[in-house]
Amino acid sequence: MKKNKFLIIGLIIIIITTSLSGCSLIDKGLEKLNFKNSDFEYIHQSKVDKIVIQSARDSGFKFVITDNNAINDIYNILSKGKVKSEKTSLDPDYNFEVYMGDEVKSYKYAVSVDERGVGNFYDDNTAYLISKDLDDTIMQNLSTTRKPRDFEDIYYNSILQVINKKKDELTSSDNKVGVNISGDVDCLKYMFSVDLKNFEKNLNKAVPGIKLINNDISDFDTVITVKNRGYSSKVFKTSIVVDNKKAKSYETYYVQGAYEYKNWKITVSEPNEKPKSW
Repeated sequence: MKKNKFLIIGLIIIIITTSLSGCSLIDKGLEKLNFKNSDFEYIHQSKVDKIVIQSARDSGFKFVITDNNAINDIYNILSKGKVKSEKTSLDPDYNFEVYMGDEVKSYKYAVSVDERGVGNFYDDNTAYLISKDLDDTIMQNLSTTRKPRDFEDIYYNSILQVINKKKDELTSSDNKVGVNISGDVDCLKYMFSVDLKNFEKNLNKAVPGIKLINNDISDFDTVITVKNRGYSSKVFKTSIVVDNKKAKSYETYYVQGAYEYKNWKITVSEPNEKPKSW
């Protein structure tokens, strides 16, 4: 409570003094209160030719921003970022490159991170905690790619349903189980570190010790490989292969999702039985 009172008093002082001294003083005051930073003023000064935003997981997905109004919108978001002493431990979801003639400034960004004391937008020197408004800017570009509704719901729950179906087998003996989604190229652009972290927690509730695979398939006894087979905003199809090397079994499950009444209805086939509607 005391901290909030001090912040309110500080803002009142800033507002009063601004009426006498102009807008530059309020900017300095906001910087001192860590409500604003001046590190991105170079963007505001019309020195930027373009901003390139590239998915860290899908090399084929990137977009280039050249519109001055859009660049200014990004400046407004970044300039309100709070400077933090350290960056998030999550992997970045996007790489940002800001072009000014021959000079390029590079940053990394993890979306929707809400961890106290860490920044989610950073370069080699400084980390900033950026609001989710930047997520919205990126999502507007993603919307043109027919993203399934509630992607994190249909994608991760499809996998969890198959895993729960095989739970007894997967939890038997010393079976090391890994889930491989790194090759699911059609969906990589929609995967974010914060969602992957929650997904891995849910995986471990079903099968303790299960892990997401990072190019180390040979370390696992059972590999669950996910491959999307087509989607729209209301239809989702994916095949999930369960390759159990110990049991010498290889099964393919065909998963279909239909978006009905604001929810995804998920149907999982019997092993190796492709539906007629596939």
